[in-house]
Amino acid sequence: MNPKPKKRSGNDTQITLGEGWRQFAMPREDLTFMGTIRRGMEIGALAKDHAGAYLLVNGDIRQTLNSSRVEAKLRSAVVRHPRVPVVQGPTAAERAAVVVVVKPRRRIVVPS
Repeated sequence: MNPKPKKRSGNDTQITLGEGWRQFAMPREDLTFMGTIRRGMEIGALAKDHAGAYLLVNGDIRQTLNSSRVEAKLRSAVVRHPRVPVVQGPTAAERAAVVVVVKPRRRIVVPS
């Protein structure tokens, strides 16, 4: 008895708009990248070509997506803002700009 393959439901697709697509593809002239798309275990860059078709791009592999489903998901898509770089400490220029003043103190030597 062979198990039937599980059909993909429309609820397992997530679209995140923003610059996350750079993890999956290089900029191309023939595509407009919009964000990332996750369909179950598949994840990649969401792109739109000049003909208006939506594509899931992962490296050099392109998969055509159902336009009506993608447009429905785009209405409720999450916009991810770019991350702000975390500054660990002052830079070399900031450290050099700090003025340090050393005040000498008088020492009193007590004979024993």
